[in-house]
Amino acid sequence: MSIKIGFLTIGQSPRIDVLADLSSMLGDEFEVVEAGALDTLSRREISELAPRRGETLYVSRLRNGEMVELSKERIIPLLNERIAFLEGLGVKCIGLLCSGVFHKLSLKVPLIRPEPSMRGIVESVLDEGSVLGIIMPSSHQIALGKKKWSMLSCRDIIIDSVSPYSGDKISNIRRLALKFMSLNVNLVVMDCIGFSVNDMAAFKAIYNVPVVLARSALAMTIKTLYGKSIISI
Repeated sequence: MSIKIGFLTIGQSPRIDVLADLSSMLGDEFEVVEAGALDTLSRREISELAPRRGETLYVSRLRNGEMVELSKERIIPLLNERIAFLEGLGVKCIGLLCSGVFHKLSLKVPLIRPEPSMRGIVESVLDEGSVLGIIMPSSHQIALGKKKWSMLSCRDIIIDSVSPYSGDKISNIRRLALKFMSLNVNLVVMDCIGFSVNDMAAFKAIYNVPVVLARSALAMTIKTLYGKSIISI
């Protein structure tokens, strides 16, 4: 019997861009249902969730593939509504399709977040001589990236951005790979669930260093906790 799990996006479901990778990683032992914070909102209502002064900017994807900028603080009630929806469907756990940090969500089932898993992977190999490269999904999140990763012990942290939802993302990923190569970056984090396995491959084709991918970390954690077989990526 398959295990029913939920996936929750801060944008709109279905996240066909993410589930294509996650489904192949998780295999056929899971039944997947999805929900998104913006699923029931109009385009005008979504636009009103753009970050205001002092709010934290997060980015996600609409059903039509468009990137949207959202206030982390004001989408929390919407996320809680969709969590209740998924719990009502009888899910065993909920995977968060966002690599951001959330502390005020209300759940009855476990919430599997990629961010702690990504951090654990990084900390397992990072040392004081390492140079860490972080790829954020928006240039407006550079400061957020610095705050999020600066407490790690390493020689330097290089932070840049590429939108995973833009038409020219592959060329920008290749450009960033060349930049990180010139700066002798040892380990790279693609810090957005929007980055795909193909995006990681495009980076490594230019600069073949270890790359931590949010959706791989999420799938690995779900498979480890609830699966019956070893994950294959």
